[in-house]
Amino acid sequence: MTTPIGKYKLLRLIASGGMAEVYLARQAGAAGFEKLVCLKRILPHLARDRQFVEMFLNEARLAARLDHPNIVSIYDLGEANGNYFIAMEFIDGPSLRAVAKRARERGERLPIAEVVKIVSMAAGGLHYAHELPDADGKPLGLVHRDISPDNILVHRNGMAKVVDFGIAKAANSSGRTRTGALKGKVAYMPPEQLRGDPLDRRADVFALGVVLYEMVAGRRPWEGDSDVSLIGQIMTQEPKPLSTLRSDAPAGLTAVLDRALAKDRESRYSSCHDLQADLEALLVSLGKTITAARVSDFAKAYEEPVPAPDESTGAAMKALEAEMNLSGPTAAVAGRRAPPREPRTTVLPPPAPNRHGFAYGAIAFLCVAAIGGSGGYLVLQHAPRPAEPAVERAASQVEMAATTMTPPAADAGSSAPAAMAQSATVAAPVAVPPPAALPAATAAVSAAPATPPAATAAVPAAPPPAPVAVPPSPPAAPPPAPVAVPSAPAVPPAAPTSAPESQQVVVAKPSPSVHAKPKRSVPPPAPPLAVRGELVLLIRPWAKVEVDGQDVGVTPLNEPLMLAEGEHIVRLVNTDLGKDITRTVHITASGREVLKEILDE
Repeated sequence: MTTPIGKYKLLRLIASGGMAEVYLARQAGAAGFEKLVCLKRILPHLARDRQFVEMFLNEARLAARLDHPNIVSIYDLGEANGNYFIAMEFIDGPSLRAVAKRARERGERLPIAEVVKIVSMAAGGLHYAHELPDADGKPLGLVHRDISPDNILVHRNGMAKVVDFGIAKAANSSGRTRTGALKGKVAYMPPEQLRGDPLDRRADVFALGVVLYEMVAGRRPWEGDSDVSLIGQIMTQEPKPLSTLRSDAPAGLTAVLDRALAKDRESRYSSCHDLQADLEALLVSLGKTITAARVSDFAKAYEEPVPAPDESTGAAMKALEAEMNLSGPTAAVAGRRAPPREPRTTVLPPPAPNRHGFAYGAIAFLCVAAIGGSGGYLVLQHAPRPAEPAVERAASQVEMAATTMTPPAADAGSSAPAAMAQSATVAAPVAVPPPAALPAATAAVSAAPATPPAATAAVPAAPPPAPVAVPPSPPAAPPPAPVAVPSAPAVPPAAPTSAPESQQVVVAKPSPSVHAKPKRSVPPPAPPLAVRGELVLLIRPWAKVEVDGQDVGVTPLNEPLMLAEGEHIVRLVNTDLGKDITRTVHITASGREVLKEILDE
């Protein structure tokens, strides 16, 4: 027998969400007094977060002041081993979310009159909260901000009650919502809340209108694949007319919904009291009298069966009591959530490459290489070239003169003077500077005999300076006299005769090592860097997450997952609900992808 948590003995787990757990407990008193209550506590990994703890305590402080038949009562605020918990009224009945789920599974439509009565009772409880005064009698301006089918419960005694004031906020509250943070469920938020404007009681009127529309039509007025698309629809689009989804919906109900769902809050009901009055008037016009007994029958017809406690349930509750009382080792409740794990945010290795990845990488590399090469070429073209040395310039001019010589069409009887004259005539346009300008150049011109197959005249470049041997130029040539290079006889490879037809002059250039030009090197293009993006998981109530077959933890995660660019396989497992789903997400470079799944619907 374990020690109870104060005066409470845990019986079973009722629900587990992303922030807190709710247990059925038995309150023991003197002389055998017993009472069933609900204990709500923050999940252990969030108990160290001051923001969550403050929000939890804020719920207890505000809800403890609310005393209305359509609001769940708060009995106690306790603490055990650093774990705060709230003891509240036990509602023996389903939530509207569970009711809608059971009706969808059975293929049924919910009765309009009973739904209108339940929403009317919720409106009465919210109006009381909106009018709640402070100690000086001034209205607190309390706004729930999180009305949804999950937070409206239907008791088997025929009463509907509003629960979960965890993010309710008074107009004069000192706490501030963090800039850019949306608290609540996006599908039930009015446009002013999505814009971040200051809220008043008309925000709860809008949320009640969304709940009423969803329960009657079987679907929400706005639906989207993500929060971003859903916000866009709420801000810009009108909901589908109720008459197209529910042919038996009365015209008066359509008029009530049109006013409650008005995007401009000035056109909306000014209070939940006005909304409740129109809903009650609608029931009268329909000739319907919905008593508590009919609401009780409605709750019993759609409530979910409660599993009978077994030995494992008892053992789990005993382990949790030991954990909270610090009288035993910490043990997780069976099926409640996955066992403890390492950091909640894990950087995964890049996935296995595919054909598309190689193709994209090759194209990107070629583009970078082409751009880098073109840029380097343009830089080299526009860069100033160094001055060419005088020796190298003279050698190039002599080489140009030699290559521009055309062999004379002379027969075997041609004389050497005639050939030299013709050669001098061809070489005349090429002007060579005076010998004084060529201190390091040496030219030796010799006529080769006619007997060898090919004779050459070589002008070697020698390190020590030497006089240049230049044949005498014709008298009519003005100084400086061009170099008349006598051509040596040469035999073409294809000529069958041994007679010389032309002479070839070969000028030896100076050694390239003496006057080597600096070479510009173009660095190779850098390979593309691996880029990553963010994956944000919004899972309700919780799920064990695997990405590409690797376990990354249990939601909610403290930070987004950093994944490599490309497609990834995300698996979500919730053993409590028997859900095991797989989704494919595409991560873009430096982008953010949001994966939202509601597993308890």
